[in-house]
Amino acid sequence: MFISLANKIVLIILVSSFVVLSSGCMSLEDTFENSILSFNIPENWTVVDVTSTDSLAGLKPLGTNTTLIDITSTDVSPQSVVDNYLNNYPQEYPRFQVITQESVTVDGENGIKLVYKNTGRDDVLFTGSEYISSLITFSKYNQTYIIRSDEVLIDEYQSRVEPAMNTLARSIKIKDNYQ
Repeated sequence: MFISLANKIVLIILVSSFVVLSSGCMSLEDTFENSILSFNIPENWTVVDVTSTDSLAGLKPLGTNTTLIDITSTDVSPQSVVDNYLNNYPQEYPRFQVITQESVTVDGENGIKLVYKNTGRDDVLFTGSEYISSLITFSKYNQTYIIRSDEVLIDEYQSRVEPAMNTLARSIKIKDNYQ
């Protein structure tokens, strides 16, 4: 039985693709979905069980026990969420400083991204490491959603948290439960 050159090429491509996918060199993004939202799970992150919290979803880096990103909702506007951070955090964290505040588009809606730094919670002497946190907030279907990261050291923020936040902002979809 003779196999044509075209069939041999297709067979080689299929086998090669299988080898690459199974070796972990290339991965298909996993997705998370519940009755309210869906999103792509960032590479090397996992979704955590949030049934005992007010979160809609929580994420942590693989191999860790700490939830570093959570997604919540509120009835206040995105600007009010950001204003609350800007007005209240400097009182609790005297070295609080906004790194960036910018407009973003999330699920086709205008939103706000706030990246800020501060010191550790117990840093009364104003010494020690600075921690970076961020939030992205937007409204859809008369509800405001907040994607918020916990405080982490700047290196961890840049290498792990910021890419994960960007993946969430690009991929999150809010379901219209009133249709």
